[in-house]
This record gives sequence, C-alpha cells and structure tokens, in this order.
Amino acid sequence: MPGILQGEPLLSAVYDFCAERRGTRAMPSRADIDPIDLPRFVLPHLALLEVFDAGARYRWRLTGTEVVNRFGRDATGRFGDEVLSGDYLAFFTSLIRQVCRRQAPVYSLTLFRWEDGRTMTTSRLYVPLGDADAGVTQVLGVHDFRAKASPRHPATLLCDVQQIEELVRQELPFEPPA
Repeated sequence: MPGILQGEPLLSAVYDFCAERRGTRAMPSRADIDPIDLPRFVLPHLALLEVFDAGARYRWRLTGTEVVNRFGRDATGRFGDEVLSGDYLAFFTSLIRQVCRRQAPVYSLTLFRWEDGRTMTTSRLYVPLGDADAGVTQVLGVHDFRAKASPRHPATLLCDVQQIEELVRQELPFEPPA
C-alpha cells in the first residue's frame, strides 16, 4: 500500500483488495471485483462508474449510501453531466479521465467551501477496472468524508458550494506482484 494511504482505512482496504485481485495484470477487471467481498465498513462509501470515450463521459452504476447522504442525491443510473455542473463537473471528469488515461489508481483530497464558512473535506481513491484490450471500462471509487460542518440541506451540497479546492492529487500505480 502506498504511503499516502496510511491513516486512510477505507481507501487502503479498496486499494489492497484491487491490488490482490488484479494478479499480474495492469488492473483488475470488473469480473474480479464483487463488492460483497470487500469489508462491510467500505460498502456505504463506494461508487462504481461505467466509462465511455476514455472517461469523457461516465455513468454511475452504483452509489453507496454514505456517498448519497453526503452529496444529497443518488446518482445511480445517471451520467455525470446529469448530476454535476460547472467547476465540479470539470474537476470530477478530470479525475476519471486521468484514471482512464494512466490506467492507474488516483488519490485525491478535496476541500469544499461554502460562503457561510462551512467546509467538507473528502479523500477519494478511484481504481481502473478493465483489461489490456478494452482499456478501462469501469472505475471503482471510494470516498472518505471528513466534514467539519455538514451542509444545512444535503440536496443543496453541490448547488451552493462556493469553492472546490483540490489539495492533493496523486497517481498510485500498483506495485509489481510479489
């Protein structure tokens, strides 16, 4: 496990699980991943996205309950541009495109700020799923929310956020199998 994931039990669990499941390949395939096999504490924090056109477009196939609670909406079955807009859509799409382009897990730490001083920090790990022939076909994500203050109404979380600041972004290539 990369050092940046120290102290990140949710993200570490997903990284380690995917690293083990991929074997000698560059990335695990979707068939290698059954969310039921992950530790139960991880499940509410998961998101599974199907990607199209090298990540330029994506659709949520699964959105965990904690992700729904924090973002105030269930994106399951919807495309990114149906759920997100503006700077946040551009930021999120850039993460997915980087995972697809590099075919490597990407870690991100993001700070959301509201005009009234509320903040929320989320760290996330996005892991590519696919194969050498098709490339990345899906992305498995896990979110760890560290809210300093929760929004008054979850459904307005992304609508009234004033600033999105990415504090860290790092690729975390899988280590060669032992």
